[in-house]
Order: sequence, then C-alpha cells, then structure tokens
Amino acid sequence: RLLTVRRPVWGRRHGRHAAARAGLGLDFRDHRAYVPGDDPRRLDWRAVARRERLVLRRTESEDELSLVLLLDGGGGMDYGEGEQHKLRYAHAIAGGLAWLAHRQGDPVGLALGRQQTVDVALARPRAGRERLAAIARRLLEAPPRGRCPWTSLLGATAPRLPRRSLVVLLSDLLDPGTGPDDADAVQEQLLRSLAQLRARQHDVVIVQLLHHDELHFPWGERSMLRFDDLRELRPPLEAPGRSLRASYLERLGAHLRALDERCEAEGLVLLRVATDTPVEDAFVGLLGVLAGEAGLPSAEASA
Repeated sequence: RLLTVRRPVWGRRHGRHAAARAGLGLDFRDHRAYVPGDDPRRLDWRAVARRERLVLRRTESEDELSLVLLLDGGGGMDYGEGEQHKLRYAHAIAGGLAWLAHRQGDPVGLALGRQQTVDVALARPRAGRERLAAIARRLLEAPPRGRCPWTSLLGATAPRLPRRSLVVLLSDLLDPGTGPDDADAVQEQLLRSLAQLRARQHDVVIVQLLHHDELHFPWGERSMLRFDDLRELRPPLEAPGRSLRASYLERLGAHLRALDERCEAEGLVLLRVATDTPVEDAFVGLLGVLAGEAGLPSAEASA
C-alpha cells in the first residue's frame, strides 16, 4: 500500500488493518490516559483505582482507518498562477489522496473552511465512488474567500471522526487570525486542537503550502509597494520595498521556526511545500512522510 503513516496505520489490503481501539468484549491490549472528549464509558475503573488517574481500556480489533482532509479555503489561498496557485495545488494533493484512499477501499471525508463558515457535510468518512465524486465536486464548487475559521472547523469535524483516522490538513498557515493581534492565539488554538486529535490516537499530518513569492519576497527593489489582504479583513499596506522585504522575511522566518518547534513538541507531522515544486513530486514526498520516510526537503524562506 502507498498510503500509510509512520506507525504505520493504514492496512495492507481491502482497507483493513489491526487497530487498537477502546472497546468491550474484545482482546485486551493496554491502557492509555484519558483525554478530555473521550467517551467516559470506556474508562477502566479497576485500573483507575489502582493507578489513581483516569485511564481507558484498549483492545485489539479489525477496523478501517479513515482519511479526513481539512482544507483551508480562505482568501489567503487565492494566490499564484496556473499550477502554482495555492488552492489549486491543495486541491491536487487532496484529490490525489482521496483517490488513493478510494483505490485502497478506505473511507474518506472532507471538511472545508472559507468565508468565516465551515462545510462539514462530507466530513464523516465514507467509502465508494459516490463519495469520491462528491469530494471532487465540492472542491470545484468552493472558490477561496474570506478566512478559514479553524477553531469552528476543528470543533465541528472532531465529533465526526471514526475512532482512528488519518487527518491531513492543507493550508498556508500564514495568518489564521482576524486581526493584527490575534494570529498567534488562533494558530496556538489550532495546534492545540490538532494535538488533542493526536492524543486520541488519530494521526495528524500538516501540509503547509507556500508560494515562491511568499518565501522569497521578490519585490525588494521597488520603491513603493501596496499589498491588499486577500481575506478582505485588513486595510491595504503601503511601504518601501527594501525595508518591507527585510522586515517580512525576518518575521516569516521566526513564524516558520516557531511552527516547526510547536509541531515537534506536540508530535504533529509537518511537511512544508513550495508550490513551484512539481505537484507530483510533492505528492510522492507526502507519501514518503506518511510512510515514515524522509519525504521532500522542507521549503525555506530566503533573505
């Protein structure tokens, strides 16, 4: 199978695999710590009394592993031309993963955030051609606009996840907030929510998609620049090119380093891809990351 993650978790045939999950009347495997949001009926009270902390009983069973795609459909993804357009690039990767899951017989779901609203009609994973076609239609019908409300999107998606899922998030992760002062707080909440999914035995992979211009800021020699917020949330910004380039690249580098460190601390897998990378190379690199291999060299900002 091509689609796995480093544990690995996706089965070898027919979309089936041996998965550890909490249950009753099945072969005991081990215990794990209780995480807020877990079903309290799965608590092992005898073990709780012995250990003096809340733990869940896990058992061995045969179960499907589902793929759930979380897609940023905000206006910030509406940048680039042709195959380097960020949202089209995300669509190509999401569509490829959905098709591969379908070929393997695994259920797949899609949750989309755009225009300050969430679309979770397809979030609960399903298998079959009809689901694959529905995902393809939804991707084509949702042009980028506004902002992706990550807190609401994760909150609406989490209850729809099967017991064990592979969650793949596709976004630029540049500025998830609504104003100049809340971007860090919103991103912190997003990563905390993803870490909670990880603690519930879901696998979480973040694919950060950045355009060449965002990584390198090629307008440094221009005397004056004007930038408009693609999400239509902030007023235009005008500044001299040279000074703006230095400030931007410094802040971008700090942002990417902080994101790397936070993901590593939370056990979240992060793959950063520049959209001038051929999409087929990015897809193969993502499959390598899912299989626990090296994948692609990470895209970096340059001064």
